[in-house]
Amino acid sequence: MGINEAVAAIEKFLASYDAGSGTPVSVQVRPSGDDVNEIKVWVDLGTAIVDIDVWEAAAASAIRDALPETHAFKLHVRAERDRPSRP
Repeated sequence: MGINEAVAAIEKFLASYDAGSGTPVSVQVRPSGDDVNEIKVWVDLGTAIVDIDVWEAAAASAIRDALPETHAFKLHVRAERDRPSRP
């Protein structure tokens, strides 16, 4: 599996991933521009009440379990919850 196929597979997986806090509001998965073997994941959890660090670790583990081909790449998962708009 190449990096672009891994990116697509991770994005599809996370679109329906539910770690007990509901599915993500939005997901962006991209190859890193800095490291050719790294995939960066950004997830918006909306208004979910969740421990971000725990969610990120659980999601990274779930990705590795569901998509073992991704072990060839470094994986950086970053999750956020909705923040109020700034003026």
